[in-house]
Amino acid sequence: MEKIKLFTHCDLDGVGCSILGKLAFTSIDVSYCNYDKIDELVTKFITDKEYLNYNFVYITDISLKQETIDLINNTKPENFKEGFLLNEMFQLLDHHATAEHLNENFWCEVKSEENDEKVSGTSLFYNDLKENYYLSGDAFAFSEICRKYDTWLWKTKYNDNEPKKWNDLLYILGREDFENYVIDKINSDDLCLDEFALKILELEQRKIDEYIKEKDKTLIVKEILGYQAGVVFSETYTSELGNRLAEMHPELDFIVLIWMKGAISYRTVKDIDLGKDIAKVYGGGGHAKAAGSEFSQDIIENFIDILFKTT
Repeated sequence: MEKIKLFTHCDLDGVGCSILGKLAFTSIDVSYCNYDKIDELVTKFITDKEYLNYNFVYITDISLKQETIDLINNTKPENFKEGFLLNEMFQLLDHHATAEHLNENFWCEVKSEENDEKVSGTSLFYNDLKENYYLSGDAFAFSEICRKYDTWLWKTKYNDNEPKKWNDLLYILGREDFENYVIDKINSDDLCLDEFALKILELEQRKIDEYIKEKDKTLIVKEILGYQAGVVFSETYTSELGNRLAEMHPELDFIVLIWMKGAISYRTVKDIDLGKDIAKVYGGGGHAKAAGSEFSQDIIENFIDILFKTT
């Protein structure tokens, strides 16, 4: 029996890839990771020779640093057939423009648009899987939900609130229960939110609106790389908070959301390429309107030292 390993991102688009993988394969092991952990996990997977337990490895909705790419390209497993390189059992699928340089590797496919439409990790994974594995029409419909939400097309183009509801439901139910809920819906050909889900989503939206209202009061304006940015500390509702604050403050070029666990998110509604012009400067990347970067634990510790300095 074919056994698959999947490394994927933690948001709705990454979870969508996991759901498609579980629909396509009878045996799949999923590791969720953020940008600050993916290279560490993949490197450990290789150096510990965990790949010996799998037939194929997917990396979806997230990219790798060059040293990890080089490790995959140059690893020659001793107990594989002669001349076999590890990259023959890897497939990376990502849609962030800042990772397009990875396309020079035959096993990496990075594209942000296709047929004049923005794509997502889930839609790329769906297109890859459908060639060899049966996926129902509802599986495609769910991949479109993930694509529209992740690219923000649900709001900027389609005026369709449904993808946002599914994203909110993910964070209400938690990843495992959400996956089971969606898989059950797809398998029963009933990809519609039930009455109970709609009720809790209504209550959640009230909570989100109040949260955004309170965070707006804490917004600090700073000049960053020649732009006027609004900075807030936050660890939840990232996309909606960032976009709503950007809409509420047209005088600002973009919004910065700082997570004290070591991550920064950037959001804008203006004609700025956050991925290339902002996040990349700080070692990150992403899309034009939504991007991210990380900072080290040392910075957090220095912040605490300054906060509690007594002299």
